[in-house]
Amino acid sequence: MTRHFWVLVHRYCGLYMAFILIVAGLTGSILAFYHELDGWLNPERSPEHNRIIVQASPLLDPFELRERALKRIPEARIDLVNLTVKPEEAYSLMLQPRLGVATGKSFPLGFDNIALNPYTGEEIERNPTSPEQDGYFPLTRKNILQFVYALHYQLALGDVGMWLFWLAAVIWSLDCFVGFYLTLPPRRKQNTSPVINNHNLHVGVKLKPTELPAQVQKRIGFWHRWKPSWLIKWSASFFRVNFDLHRAFGLWFWLMLFIFAWSSVMLEIHVFNNLPPVYDSVMKVFFDHPPEMPIPNLPKPLPDPVIDFRSAYAIGQRLMAEQAKLQGFTVKDESLMYYDAGNGTYLYGACTDRDIAGVCSSTAVYFDAGSGKLLWLAPLPSGEYSGLTINTWLAFLHMATIWGLPYKLFVCFMGLMITMLSVTGVYIWLRKHRVARLKPKVLV
Repeated sequence: MTRHFWVLVHRYCGLYMAFILIVAGLTGSILAFYHELDGWLNPERSPEHNRIIVQASPLLDPFELRERALKRIPEARIDLVNLTVKPEEAYSLMLQPRLGVATGKSFPLGFDNIALNPYTGEEIERNPTSPEQDGYFPLTRKNILQFVYALHYQLALGDVGMWLFWLAAVIWSLDCFVGFYLTLPPRRKQNTSPVINNHNLHVGVKLKPTELPAQVQKRIGFWHRWKPSWLIKWSASFFRVNFDLHRAFGLWFWLMLFIFAWSSVMLEIHVFNNLPPVYDSVMKVFFDHPPEMPIPNLPKPLPDPVIDFRSAYAIGQRLMAEQAKLQGFTVKDESLMYYDAGNGTYLYGACTDRDIAGVCSSTAVYFDAGSGKLLWLAPLPSGEYSGLTINTWLAFLHMATIWGLPYKLFVCFMGLMITMLSVTGVYIWLRKHRVARLKPKVLV
């Protein structure tokens, strides 16, 4: 295939992706600071809203706080317990309505979260359940970031937008390699008597390539011709500056562009299971992946476990310590306890030295809520399966989960740069398309 063929591929792939990547880039720059913006727009949901005065009395343990919340609201279920109780912050618990024994229907709670004083167990506030809304309009401070997020991965168009974004992500991943290839200097045609000016060897003296060692000929010839692709000639015409911006920034940040493209394919499939499993099919060829969770659902959900939360906590600690010794990892901190009524299991999660960049990914053990028998150790975030390690890195890099504010600023910059690459790409096409249309008229 000729170079011109790949130019056409890059051009028309870019035209399909342009609008989608502009939307994804701009919204991604905003979403890099999602939690900060959400705390500013909705201060009642931020940790600062639930700050309390530190007291000399001891903190209540999370299971005591759970029991006190259930005494206040017997119509609710609390299946998730955060094992970290902070001395300066109210303790929050997520609530789910119980099913009525007689009616089989859920009790109408009207709220889905309760905050308690971690020292006394007294109720501080209840967060009302957000009313269901058909669509995103009217936009309010409570749902505007959800709208931005929906724009980011589906153009806020539902399943149709998801398919459009997924296709754009796949094309983008492949087009990264096409674009890189097009930055390379084209092969030089054979010339029987070429002359070069080699400033590195003899300033001002023209030498034929045949007079130089073969390796030097190749190095100077290729790198000198590729160098302009990395540079921006600011003094050139407006078109040339846009062309250089498109080519040079695409080269300098090629690796990050590919990371965002390929991780987009992964994340789209994780959100919408009906998409073709392109990502998993490719990754399983090159990397090993963990098996699916071998725990089937029960014929009928079991809302109340045989083993209570406090006893299950002790079992979870023991099982995690045993697995840490067997698998060679270190438990740094406890994370959460969760009961799954669908399959009758407890999950005990912990932060370990296998977490990436210090972000707790909750290494977890699953055990039977009736017998306490270990059922499964969830795959470790890193160091066990190469495919899962890469998946974790890709997700964290895409969502700016790691390395704090500096990386969030970098992701914000990358979003703006992706927008710039899309805009300059369209401008280059428009300019060349216009010239191509005018050319026959000039010839006539």
